[in-house]
Amino acid sequence: MQSTELSLAGKLDNGLTKGLCLLLRGLKTACLWLAGLLTLASLPLLIFEYGEGLADLSLLEWAFMPLLVLLLWRHIHYCQHFAMGFWRGLSCLLIAQGIMAALSMVLFGAYAAWLAQTEHPDEILRLLTQEDPLDKLLAFGMVLLALYLAIPKSASNTLLQPATVHARVEPEIFTPAKEASL
Repeated sequence: MQSTELSLAGKLDNGLTKGLCLLLRGLKTACLWLAGLLTLASLPLLIFEYGEGLADLSLLEWAFMPLLVLLLWRHIHYCQHFAMGFWRGLSCLLIAQGIMAALSMVLFGAYAAWLAQTEHPDEILRLLTQEDPLDKLLAFGMVLLALYLAIPKSASNTLLQPATVHARVEPEIFTPAKEASL
């Protein structure tokens, strides 16, 4: 019969694999967290780009800010409902924003690669330098969509698991044993 115990080399290999997977998972989470933080930190620069205060705001930006406040209130309400702490709720929010930022970078890169392959490679420079209202609409829409999707959907795993109820198990008495006791 084969032994279920791993050899020392197998244990070291298994431990190294688990350690590297934990490291990569932590690095992925940190990068998404940072991308989400940079996305949210760049919003005031995107909204108040000319430094004119409230006179600088367009109709799109006036519509964006109340929606942002309402979605943040919704996120906080769901975090309180599911008893999530401040840092865990913030982490969910920043990771969702980071995923959306990564998705937008991938889409932008695919579009730039497509433009480079076609007969219009100069369109890439025009795309980067041109101020287009559609770009702002997409940026605000992606921030709002990520904020909408970032809410916790259920309680954490530790809260979901009910306390184990130990029912009393009656021993089974076989028929010959019953007859012998009578």
